[in-house]
Amino acid sequence: MTARPGMRTMALDRGSANGSDAYIPLPDPYGEGFEYSEDPIENTREQWAVLERRRLTAGRIARHPVLMIWRTLSGFCLAMFAFVSVIYSPLIESANGLIFISIPFVLIGAGPTVIAGESAWQAMQARISLREQGGVSREKGHILRAQPGMDRIIESLSDQRRNNAVLGLLSAITVTLLILASAVTSNSLAWNLALLVAMTLGIAQSFYGIFSYGFIRQLGDPFPSIVFHAPTHHPTQLGSVLGDLLIAHLDPDLFLEWEAWQKEFRKALIPGHITKQSLERLLYILHLHLEQELSTDMAHDELKSFIIEDRFESLLFDGEARFNWRTIQRLLAHSRGWQPEAFLLLDRLQNDLLAGTPPMLRAKWRMDVALDENCYEGSGNLFIVLNNQTFESRHVRVEVLTPNGEPETRDHRFELGACPPPQSSILLSHLTEDDALDWMPRYLERGVVLWIGVAWPRNFRGPADVQVILRDDDGIVLESQVIRTMVQRSAGRQTKHRIRKLEAARRHGELPLPKLAFIL
Repeated sequence: MTARPGMRTMALDRGSANGSDAYIPLPDPYGEGFEYSEDPIENTREQWAVLERRRLTAGRIARHPVLMIWRTLSGFCLAMFAFVSVIYSPLIESANGLIFISIPFVLIGAGPTVIAGESAWQAMQARISLREQGGVSREKGHILRAQPGMDRIIESLSDQRRNNAVLGLLSAITVTLLILASAVTSNSLAWNLALLVAMTLGIAQSFYGIFSYGFIRQLGDPFPSIVFHAPTHHPTQLGSVLGDLLIAHLDPDLFLEWEAWQKEFRKALIPGHITKQSLERLLYILHLHLEQELSTDMAHDELKSFIIEDRFESLLFDGEARFNWRTIQRLLAHSRGWQPEAFLLLDRLQNDLLAGTPPMLRAKWRMDVALDENCYEGSGNLFIVLNNQTFESRHVRVEVLTPNGEPETRDHRFELGACPPPQSSILLSHLTEDDALDWMPRYLERGVVLWIGVAWPRNFRGPADVQVILRDDDGIVLESQVIRTMVQRSAGRQTKHRIRKLEAARRHGELPLPKLAFIL
């Protein structure tokens, strides 16, 4: 087949054009001089850093006790001014333009709260965007919105914004009505109506300030989302008690940072130490130091037995780092505020080791059970610690009976490795011999720790019993315990008590780092 003349001519013309000096290629818009100079990820990172600094600064100002008192009293003061003006009209008539002086005072009360709330919301959106693009740790992206508990965090931040909007709106309308009343004729219908409505809104502003007191105390937190996170998803069997408890109470973003810190912890270990046991031992030592059962020097002596000395300062004593000595203790106290029963089991195990009680030294099995004293809203958390104190592994079954509960029976089967107890009582800390700090992580790792949710139907309230039965493969009962709780349908004062404990944990996390000789 021969090409048509027109096509052959066009091809020749194109070839001659390519070979001639007259050929000029089209300019490349992304070539030299046209490079795209802005990095969207870097811009988002800088924006998040600015918002984070603004959130922390405004939050700390908003949480100042004097400002919190004024935020509550400002509405009451405006209401009293309106009330006295209704009784004695010359008061507002003599004020004239002086009423505008109240505007700065109202802004001082509401401004920092609004700025902190808006900055927290925008910083969270920027953080989510950075995580999705892999711009935080320059690794693969993470979709935070799809993580369990993230919807609760976003909704809580939205509640903060709504509370700030309502409080600001009440303040603005109250001041506007007072200004309007000072501008119209005294004792007229509009004058009386403006003052009465201003008085009502001022009182409402004060009550609303008291209602939102808890939200305001959560502002300016270095860990902005942890207080809004609830452990709705957790493993039934805890591999490491303190480690898994701490992780269960971390919000999705903080969990990713904790994983990055664990990599640094792994590098800081003296060769030959198991990462899981060492981390559990670190958390247990910091927990005892938090409870003032270990001094700072004793804790340091225990920690340096498995952590490289050169890595000590960067791992635990960096005040600018996300995780250090104080912040990890705060996370432990935060977990205890949510699950005090789990820490009660740890305390009892420690006491048994120190005292050398018969159930610890002579019994073949050690089973300990803890349940909430009051199960609010018809649900609670049951913790079971089980150890095989013989010299052979055994297959056992744990049966949980919850009369009138949902469900009424549950079975858990597993193999328990041998974990012979110490031959006598041991010391809490000893430099040369095995002490409780050595035994606790090892004992818990070889045993089984169960975290089981129990619940009752909506029409049930009052005292309830939960029975835990330990059986062997043949169904023979090895041990049985019954624990009683009080089922309540309302939340009661549980939320207030928990917020108070979480606030105490936050205050501890903001304390200065302890002083050691090598960092002086």
